[in-house]
Amino acid sequence: MRMRELERLSGVGRETIRFYIREGLLPEPIRTSRNSALYGEEHLQRLLAIRRLRDDRFLPLGVIRSLLDSPPDAGWDSPDILPHVDRLLRARLDRHGEREDARAILAEAGRAQDLDELVQKGVVQVAPDGTVSPRDARILRILVDLARLGFTREQGWQGESLARYVETLRWLADVQVREFVASAGGRMGDQEAAELAERGLGLLIELISEIFVRELLAALDARAGRTRNRPPE
Repeated sequence: MRMRELERLSGVGRETIRFYIREGLLPEPIRTSRNSALYGEEHLQRLLAIRRLRDDRFLPLGVIRSLLDSPPDAGWDSPDILPHVDRLLRARLDRHGEREDARAILAEAGRAQDLDELVQKGVVQVAPDGTVSPRDARILRILVDLARLGFTREQGWQGESLARYVETLRWLADVQVREFVASAGGRMGDQEAAELAERGLGLLIELISEIFVRELLAALDARAGRTRNRPPE
């Protein structure tokens, strides 16, 4: 198909399509002449996938590229590979305690009305009786503290921000589990693997935090540079 047809079927403009090709998100088309090219079904399906991941799941292009290009890790979730590590690691990492009423926690900051959206965005999981696990209770209390600081929808902090965090971290967790099981499965037993994962998790979270702050500062520097270079009105 020609570019015009690809635009029509995908709903993506040609400049964006060309940008995706330059960034490696789409393969090069078949060049029929200097100013003409043919695009195939692969281009259309990848464009539709990119739109879905960006518009529905709010994922950045770097994450989308990894999702599209990562081959499936055959056998990584086989029950024969570290068959007991899931149970052992869950016992080590799960927060212990009583389940709590979700709306009551949010009510501490007058945000009980936010619960439905938090559930819809995947931020917390609420049981039919309205309670949450100790870990989700901790998440809600962090959100309560943020709301008290002013991080609310009324102040421009949208629920979509939380949805992006959840989707990105869900993808990262999935990659981490795949890589860890594939690596540890052939060289250690369940108990040793669970101990290694538990010891490394705190450092991994610290690493992610430091990288996030570094990139946040870099984004602020880039914004400051654009502001300095803006011509006077």
